Amino acid sequence: MTSKEIIMLVDDEEEARFLWEATVRQFGYEVIPLAGGEEALSCLDEIRPDLVLLDLNMPGMDGHEVCRRIKGQPRFSKLPVLILTSSDDLNDKLYSFDEGADDYITKEMDPQEIEKRIEAVLRRYRQNLDSNPLTHLPGNNLIQREIQTRIDQGQSFSVGYCDLDNFKAYNDAYGFMEGDRVIRFCADVLTDAIREEGNRDDFIGHIGGDDYVFITTPDKAEAVCLRIVQKIDAGIKQFYNSDDARRGYIVAHNRQGQRQQFPLVGISIAVVSNAHRPLRAPAEVSKIAGELKKAAKQKEGSVYVFDQRTGD
Repeated sequence: MTSKEIIMLVDDEEEARFLWEATVRQFGYEVIPLAGGEEALSCLDEIRPDLVLLDLNMPGMDGHEVCRRIKGQPRFSKLPVLILTSSDDLNDKLYSFDEGADDYITKEMDPQEIEKRIEAVLRRYRQNLDSNPLTHLPGNNLIQREIQTRIDQGQSFSVGYCDLDNFKAYNDAYGFMEGDRVIRFCADVLTDAIREEGNRDDFIGHIGGDDYVFITTPDKAEAVCLRIVQKIDAGIKQFYNSDDARRGYIVAHNRQGQRQQFPLVGISIAVVSNAHRPLRAPAEVSKIAGELKKAAKQKEGSVYVFDQRTGD
């Protein structure tokens, strides 16, 4: 973890609460222990936990009811809830899932399994919270986290910032539904290019709109870029009518409201790497990429440009 996630622990038994708190804290999380469901519900807005560990059998409002009420609030509907139970009754566990629980932990589990279950649920939560709904690729927060992780671990990496050219004109002319098809097509192209030319642990993200990011190693970067450019240029005509595809351009209004010819959608890729100079933060990577993209946009057709500068 790069920062301490907050876990709300809800258990009415003081001794059990103490033991669970000690167990979960050793995994590196911040734990907020609470003694009952009513208190937990009233503190959600203040605490804003990343996960709730919820005892199933509590007097008054039991874990099923607390889980149902948490999941029933739109702003907390995606908040992961793990049920704590000593019950061996399968129906009891299945009922927990019906109420919206994401997983359960029995009090007899090995601590290593408990840790892995918590990690898995939090990982899914982060991905769902920050995934682009159109392409299902990781969003900006996860992109920044991925770059920072590679910096922290001293890895050698190249980040490719991809931006579709002439997409606004296409979107205006063909409509947002066809524009969404092009957005998904580009995501598929990046995924295929990384699979074919990259490494198993490479990364692809969707910043938003028609902006994407991939992270690979410096030795693979150019091959990935070349494959992306080839696939975009080879496949983009399928999204145009026959006349526009044959002409190689569309006529649409520019930002000044004047009719103008726009070439078919292409892609510009700006590649930033720490192979020749140190990179200390995601913001530094983004700034350099922004400068490179301006240069790439001056060139005709689909292109990729590499940062060739060296530094201290």
